[in-house]
Amino acid sequence: MHGEPSKSQLTGLWEIKEELKLKVLFLSLTFLLMMACLVIWRPLKMAIFSKTVGAYLIPNAKLYSLFILIPLILFYSKLVDWLRRHQLLYCFASLHALGGLVFYFLLSHPVHGLVNTEISSSRWIGWAFYFFMESFDAFFSTTFWSFADSVNTLQDAKNYYGFFVSGSKIGGIISAGLLYVILMLTPAHAQFSLLPNALLVGSLLLFGAALSIYFLIKKVPDNYMHGYKAAYKLEKQRKYESQSFLKSLKGAFEGLFIIIKNPYVLGIFSLVIFYEIVNVIFDYHVALEADAAHATVGGMTSYYAMYYLIMNMLGLVVSLFGTTPILRYIGFRISLFLFPLLCFFLILITFFFHIPGIFFIVSVCLRACNYAFNHPTREVLYIPTTKDIKFKAKAWTDAFGSRIAKSFGSLFNVSLKGASPAFVLLSSMSLSLGLTSLWIIVVYFLGKKLQEAIDNKTVIGETTIESESNELSQGS
Repeated sequence: MHGEPSKSQLTGLWEIKEELKLKVLFLSLTFLLMMACLVIWRPLKMAIFSKTVGAYLIPNAKLYSLFILIPLILFYSKLVDWLRRHQLLYCFASLHALGGLVFYFLLSHPVHGLVNTEISSSRWIGWAFYFFMESFDAFFSTTFWSFADSVNTLQDAKNYYGFFVSGSKIGGIISAGLLYVILMLTPAHAQFSLLPNALLVGSLLLFGAALSIYFLIKKVPDNYMHGYKAAYKLEKQRKYESQSFLKSLKGAFEGLFIIIKNPYVLGIFSLVIFYEIVNVIFDYHVALEADAAHATVGGMTSYYAMYYLIMNMLGLVVSLFGTTPILRYIGFRISLFLFPLLCFFLILITFFFHIPGIFFIVSVCLRACNYAFNHPTREVLYIPTTKDIKFKAKAWTDAFGSRIAKSFGSLFNVSLKGASPAFVLLSSMSLSLGLTSLWIIVVYFLGKKLQEAIDNKTVIGETTIESESNELSQGS
């Protein structure tokens, strides 16, 4: 029938062009190594904080992290001006790898480390490690996807973003599976010395990711690294001049100004907000269940290791048999609707079938489909945009925007403390359904704008740059 994929199309579904194989390989390997580190470290984040500071303070930590991240985003925005695209990935991987080594030694300390089982709000090491992980989480996807968006065309994204995600899922499965098995085979008294070693392994993985990017730049011809041609030509024409301190400070906030001024970028910002608020609501319930079920750091870490193992296994299936076929044959506009519709459906399931473990199941499905399908689909929205949108506005969106959403979600969770379970459920589901409905409306307009840019071969944000340049010239 007309419109259905032919047999030749189906057999070539996962085909990679010969000239792009190295590029796809190194980007997939980089994401694999980064995700392998993330999946090892993230279970430690919740477990160490819960068993050193206390799980009841997780909402407070999410709120405080918002203020920690603002200076980090400003610093990252300046790095965008100072460094080349691939050097930003070097910087992210190397700095956090070194941070992992520092916490490896701190958590191994006989007094301040994990051997000390006291749970107290004054345990500074728990707070410090949580904020370190917030930095890692905040810039993890931003640095990789900003680089990927800048070196891939829209056709490349349609054909190969699914492969990048599949690589990350394989890394997540391997590391989460090994972490879970090792913890299950290790006696509880020996886990205190074992867990810091996970930080050491994660640091080595991040150094490996930096090395993978090095080989990508060395081995892949430059003409395959230009990305969206109109955006590349615009960036080549743009001149960078030395700036005064005040202009430099303003430039650090440029990403935030772009979000406020540009409706398209504000729309992408809102997509992150909608998902993160919904996710925080479910995550908090999962964290409370995990804390109640496990008395030790090792036990809780193994719980989250299993959580991420299942999530990455499901994500691998989705990325291979969902993301790649859908992006190739259905297209971007329709694909943007699928994840918010899935969220709406999962929220309804939680409301009508409130049984033990339902938050765990829904949370796993939300995260798996977000990383495997929603994230790469959302990244396509950045491809026909300027460098400032890809890097600076995206950093504010992924790091600051997601933390605002998490802070709001945490405030919402805190506000429901002491309320009856029925009221908590009704309030949580009502907010989640409302946000998901807005989400569906926003993706309609984003998809329309994306299609217009593709059809007209224009760069979204180009007029913003021109107007800002005129303002600067008039002010000088």
